[in-house]
Amino acid sequence: MPNKTVLFSDVHLGAPLLDDDEQRQERLISFLEHAAGQQATIYIVGDLFEFWFEYKHAIPNHNFAILAALHKLAREGVSIHYLAGNHDLWIGDFLEKQVGVTVHKNATEFRSGELNVFVTHGDGTAASDSGYRFLKRIFTNPINIALYRLLHPDFGIPFARRMSQVSRDQGDHKDPMAAEYREYARGQMQKGYSAVIMGHTHKPAHELLDGGHFINLGDWISHFSYCEIIDGSIALKKWPDQTIYRQPVVPGGDE
Repeated sequence: MPNKTVLFSDVHLGAPLLDDDEQRQERLISFLEHAAGQQATIYIVGDLFEFWFEYKHAIPNHNFAILAALHKLAREGVSIHYLAGNHDLWIGDFLEKQVGVTVHKNATEFRSGELNVFVTHGDGTAASDSGYRFLKRIFTNPINIALYRLLHPDFGIPFARRMSQVSRDQGDHKDPMAAEYREYARGQMQKGYSAVIMGHTHKPAHELLDGGHFINLGDWISHFSYCEIIDGSIALKKWPDQTIYRQPVVPGGDE
């Protein structure tokens, strides 16, 4: 069996302004089961849920089916990794200890054939995004987390879900920080990585930079795109077609 890895991000299950939550969840479960049947390693690159916060004795009660599916696959021996995104800033140990996935609160890396792959959700990596990086330090401060936990879950969880902001603009225009994300990827490639994979912007992309691959995973709101790596061969695909979503391009060319 080939060495296969699949990566996806930005599903935002439970988003109050989306009316197809159950359908997207079922589509994702079918994808996960297919990947498991191929003995693939699975990377969820942040923002599986619109909001995730763990109290000591309570978690959000929506979208239980996806948690059950992940738990089932993990118990069957499927290797599942979860990278915290900007909607997962308050992730605790529930997913790791109870569901069975490996949680990365920061970027991670792995090898596939000749590819040395760097993976990050992407939030805060743009050079000009200093305001977000400052807010992230505030939101992840242990004292602030402890204070928020003083709110009853019946208020704290719904309130945070309502306040969460999901990008609804799925147009084809370029992200205003696209050049900065590209420069961040180049910086990682200068450190020896041959592929840099991120999410966050909801904009699928596969670019060839300095001899390496820069991939944005898109989302599972309207694009249903994912990255597939098999023995060092890398592609951005879509589900359920399993066809190429974006052919690799050189930035500045015909995208």
